Amino acid sequence: MRLREALDLPSLAGTRVVAGMVGLDRDVRGIHAIDIPEPSLYVTAGQVLLTTGYAWPRDERLQLRQVESLVDRGLVGLGLAVPHFFDHFSDGTRTVAERLGLALLEIPWEVPFAEIVEDVHRAILAEQYRVIERSERIHRELTSAASEGATLEELAGILGRLINRNVSFEDREGRTLASYRARDVVDDAMGRDGGHRCPIQLGGHTVGTVRITDIVEPLTELEYRAAEHAALVAALKIAHQRELSVLESRLGHAFVASLLEGTFDPTPQAIERARLIGFDPQGRYVVALFVLEESLPIDRDAFLRRERLVHNVRQRMEDLRLPRLVSVSHNHVAVVTREGGIADIWHKREHLDVAVIVGRAHDGFAGIRESYREALQLVPYRRRGVVGYFDELIFPRVIMGDTEAREPFLRALFAPLESDKHGETIKMTLLTYVSAGFQVRETAKRLAIHPNTVRYRLDRASQLMEQSFDDPDTRFRLQFALHLLGAVHNEDGTIL
Repeated sequence: MRLREALDLPSLAGTRVVAGMVGLDRDVRGIHAIDIPEPSLYVTAGQVLLTTGYAWPRDERLQLRQVESLVDRGLVGLGLAVPHFFDHFSDGTRTVAERLGLALLEIPWEVPFAEIVEDVHRAILAEQYRVIERSERIHRELTSAASEGATLEELAGILGRLINRNVSFEDREGRTLASYRARDVVDDAMGRDGGHRCPIQLGGHTVGTVRITDIVEPLTELEYRAAEHAALVAALKIAHQRELSVLESRLGHAFVASLLEGTFDPTPQAIERARLIGFDPQGRYVVALFVLEESLPIDRDAFLRRERLVHNVRQRMEDLRLPRLVSVSHNHVAVVTREGGIADIWHKREHLDVAVIVGRAHDGFAGIRESYREALQLVPYRRRGVVGYFDELIFPRVIMGDTEAREPFLRALFAPLESDKHGETIKMTLLTYVSAGFQVRETAKRLAIHPNTVRYRLDRASQLMEQSFDDPDTRFRLQFALHLLGAVHNEDGTIL
């Protein structure tokens, strides 16, 4: 218990603190009445000494030397019964005690020391019993949480509620992994370098920190021990997560690699294992390649950079509750995720030195192989720090003479027309319109139909393709497509 709390006991109700107020927040481990010369020989750290003044030096220089000697022994407080042998502590004694942080107490003479000693020792024993009970509760609840697979966020909440402090779990770089706020305080050390830090040790290495940020009131010994126990539980949790991560990574890597290589055998057992790691056989997925700008074969530094990238991507996918379907090959990290998932995984500020290229979304096992093939086609067109999507890069690839991009470009451009039962007629009219310089009357003349019919077909094509034929970019793409198709007009105006 703290000396400040001891002064609230009935036997010390009339006691006056005349110096060393700072010492009131120190812990009291015992209290003794000693009235013999050189009492410093018989006290230990954390004790309070009571004296009637009978053996206290009369010479002020000896008094000061006595105070300094007691402070050197770790005395918390010095109580003098007044008035009898002394009316009060001398001014010099008070000055030295104030400087050294020793609490000086003036106790009414009529209060028996035996009563004070009994009260304080009873309170200390009660406090120790309370601390033991609380310590057992902290140990029990943290250990139980660990055995039940609690997350770090839940562990932070349990610890914070048990000690009524603001708590955070941080990784080795100081980033917050989980936190709990028990109360709002002005001097909270969250976000700064303050607070008490207890290292999380794993295999002789520091992997993180348990940090108590609410330090307005000094931490008790119990709270220090609670932080240490929480660090131990967190270490066990992290070790377990790493073990699961390694197993999941091995299984996930082999599974994803087999999908990308087209060697996956969809047996019932294999499909069941795929479901266990979060893959939906009926789902719609894209394949993204995170490409490190490293020469092959990669050296040790490049290998470490790749491993950090894999760790960051997997951690981000875990935070988003996405299946961590990741495979690694040379300077490529392949990620299989749901349609639209890359936008959530990608963080430009974290991947400035990485190019990301994404295939189109496809269904099922075979679709992943196709998306991967599309992503590989984009490798020569990658840009560091930028996400490149297959559909967005088709036209630039065609312009640059990529023959593999021609068919996907034409298919993507005209595929919407196929949904209409007159799609072929609409397509022929549109291509004729393009070859006629986007002139309706010239188109009608070449097709030998009424201009209104041409306008109707063009309006229908515009609706299906969701494109405006007045847009210069759209016109350029259509003219380029006409060139690729090798469209020519025969004598009666039809397209070959």
